[in-house]
Amino acid sequence: MDSTSFFSLKKSIVFLWFVIVFVADHSLANAQGNRNREIKLGAYYFDGWTGRYTQHISPKLMNSFAERKPKWGWITSSQKIVDQQILAASGAGLSFFSFCWYYSGKDKYKGEPLNNALKFFQKSAYTGKMQYCLMVANHKGFEIGKEDWAIVQAEWIRQFKTAGYLKVDDKPLLILFSVQSLIDNLGSVDSVRSAFRTLKTAAISSGLNGVTIAACVSGDKRSISQAEECGFDILTGYNEHNAGLASKTTQQIPIDSMQAAEKRLWSRVVKTSHLNYIPVSTLNWDPRPWSAPNNKYDTAPYFVGYSEKSVYKSVSGMVSWMGKHAAQITHEKIGILYAWNENGEGAYLTPSVKGPDFLRGLQKALNNN
Repeated sequence: MDSTSFFSLKKSIVFLWFVIVFVADHSLANAQGNRNREIKLGAYYFDGWTGRYTQHISPKLMNSFAERKPKWGWITSSQKIVDQQILAASGAGLSFFSFCWYYSGKDKYKGEPLNNALKFFQKSAYTGKMQYCLMVANHKGFEIGKEDWAIVQAEWIRQFKTAGYLKVDDKPLLILFSVQSLIDNLGSVDSVRSAFRTLKTAAISSGLNGVTIAACVSGDKRSISQAEECGFDILTGYNEHNAGLASKTTQQIPIDSMQAAEKRLWSRVVKTSHLNYIPVSTLNWDPRPWSAPNNKYDTAPYFVGYSEKSVYKSVSGMVSWMGKHAAQITHEKIGILYAWNENGEGAYLTPSVKGPDFLRGLQKALNNN
């Protein structure tokens, strides 16, 4: 080979090497960028659909809001239907369910109908498709006091050790609905802090790395400060419809109002607190099927315009907001939707025979982002 041919070959090899390195680096950057954009999105799961609490499947819900009826029927708390819900939810892009968990007393909570779906989820052949965590619904009727703490602590740790339990910072995530109820029933802020220390110590003793405890807050400074003083690790929410209904003078409020208001609420929380945040998107609020003399839902404001398109906008808005606030959210980029099946309150993704295809809106939003 003459010198000209040799140098020509050498130049070609060098050029080819630079092409390979450039393509590899570019592909890696794209892959990392895609991972950076991904979020782990879940939905709250309310198991009021056992038929055991008749006020949930009310006559008004069945007769005047038939479009909310799931394609499986009103009673969805069975192994077969929970299996199908896992497939539907995971197929649309949801990563986990956060089950509303109820403590109804020492000798009653294990048979509590409101916890049935969680048991079916754990027994399902499809549990590998989704993770789960507990959202302890410690509101009126399901309070947790000092005498209950050792009992619930043991049950929570048992749940934490299951294979599919959701973790934040490599520690199982536990969400508590009412900070005030916890303070009232444990006795003080200091008692709450002490109970949390006991829980985390017990978790570590059982082989876990601890517990990440999240507080549902309303977004105002008082609720945030209260959660911080109690020793919560992160902040989140459950149903934040009041943010979208504030200062409204009519009963029917466009759902767009909620989508705009929740972004302001999320931003206010992360500006107010040093704790990381799990944003919750309130997909809808229309509890008229559950109207009763004590709640005045018949005359209270509610959202209109809930649709496949509105789900798309809600989820897209959350993804966009989380992308801009990566430093304030969890490392796992967790977001939650209210809700998978709050059918009585109008916030549901469950497929129905007559209603819009909400899951298609969810899937489109996740795919586009």
